[in-house]
Amino acid sequence: MRLIRLLLLILVSVAAAWPQATELKTADAVLDRYKQVLGGVDAIAKVQSLTVRGEADSTGTPAKATLVYYAKPFKTLLKVTHADGSEFTAGFDGKVSWTVNAKGASIDTDTAPEAVRRDADLQYALHQPDYFKKLELVGITDFEGHHCYWLHGTTNWGKDNNQFYDVETGLLAGYRFQSDDASAAVSIALFQDYKNFGGPLEATKRISRTGDHSQSFTFTSVSYEPLPDSLFELPPAVKALLK
Repeated sequence: MRLIRLLLLILVSVAAAWPQATELKTADAVLDRYKQVLGGVDAIAKVQSLTVRGEADSTGTPAKATLVYYAKPFKTLLKVTHADGSEFTAGFDGKVSWTVNAKGASIDTDTAPEAVRRDADLQYALHQPDYFKKLELVGITDFEGHHCYWLHGTTNWGKDNNQFYDVETGLLAGYRFQSDDASAAVSIALFQDYKNFGGPLEATKRISRTGDHSQSFTFTSVSYEPLPDSLFELPPAVKALLK
């Protein structure tokens, strides 16, 4: 027992002498740490193609839908198949943001083009400040059960944006932001269950809430295999709208 107490005393002494993590003081420091814990700048920059498969669930929908999401720098394609077999497709070819569903094709003219381009930035973590007029560290606060560094900013297109990074892990816990469309509704986005698929860490569960409406996306696989540019070409129904 005396030996055990001695060992405990030694461990306590070592722990007390171990340097504590220094509190971060700037937005740049928080973002730099985030890039490091994701896997580093090189790992993020290496991703030039992305394929994600998973499930989607939303308020008022009785059954989950399956999804597949493709991305290259500033190009995206999302395909969602509902339980009844109906499909929803959305994409961005670098210039045009569009959707196709059971009602037909449409082009998004409501969302700020810069916001659409940001959402299609495959290396967004490497240069987030480029999308902001200002982005500052407010302090440390609680957000959705996490003790977080709170970054507050205004986007280049004038929207309020708050980012929350877990103090312990350095990972992004979520956002609270004004919608990028004309409604400017306040939304919450949560990022959970980070996993490694051979590249930077990916949040495999993503939840979005606006008012009483909620959507969740769960990723089951992530691949970085090359994708052809032809995959992101506009569908004929969308091309017809541009004529």
